[in-house]
Amino acid sequence: MPSSKQVGGDLDIGGRTEIEIPIDGESGIPLATVTEQYHAIGDLVLDGGLIERLEYIIEENGNIDRLLEYGLKPKQKILLCGPPGTGKTLSSKVLASSVGIPLVRVEFDSLISSLLGETGSNLRKIFELAERTRCVVLFDEFDVVAKSRDDTQEHGEMKRVISSFMQMVDSYNGRGMIVAATNHQHLLDPAVWRRFDDILLYERPDASQRSELLVKYLAALGARPGAEARGFARQTAGFSAADIARICEDMMRRSILAGRRGVRGEDLAWAIAEQKRRKRAMRGS
Repeated sequence: MPSSKQVGGDLDIGGRTEIEIPIDGESGIPLATVTEQYHAIGDLVLDGGLIERLEYIIEENGNIDRLLEYGLKPKQKILLCGPPGTGKTLSSKVLASSVGIPLVRVEFDSLISSLLGETGSNLRKIFELAERTRCVVLFDEFDVVAKSRDDTQEHGEMKRVISSFMQMVDSYNGRGMIVAATNHQHLLDPAVWRRFDDILLYERPDASQRSELLVKYLAALGARPGAEARGFARQTAGFSAADIARICEDMMRRSILAGRRGVRGEDLAWAIAEQKRRKRAMRGS
């Protein structure tokens, strides 16, 4: 697991890396969290084409000096789009881990300041960090700062922030990566799209991927599915990877509290029913 400790304005990660974390000028709250990640491409269960594109981004950024010798740069500005729970955040962790650089996750609660003009200043601090430190900067829930400037609900200050963000992405000249992830790509300002070197679209896992996720998550929890899991893919149509992770955790807890070793079909059926109930509650139906 990633380990880190705060030391004044710096973050000491595993005793090896120190990164100065920018803070909000109004509240003094850190604008980002920084960790070293320990994930591999094999941790992802995605469409083969998507895996291939991630591997190519990793290869380019792992050989940045070779490309620079020829006046070329790797794909460093990546936009991840798709439904929630489909692996976008995990992919950013895999990118950081595979290239061997820290992950800087932007905290929007502190980035968006109540003071007029402070949000733009906070954004500049993040990009200054990205310029001086080789890292993966993750803007999760990216649509928070990149909504269409035609949106009548957005006030003038946020529209200026969107313009500033695009200028900062254009001028980024660091050796790491800028990764933005959104569940609502339809909300993004049209001018945002061309600022990225690559755009990856994530979709909910298909039947074979859902079965593979079941095996992977249960293995991580020290269990394995039996014959009772044969209908799992059919019963979980439309579920995300995050949904399946929750199902596995639920049925393992149920089994442990019942004093049983391993999991039974009744545990799996109960956990699937619980997740369906949760999803109905989220939809309000």
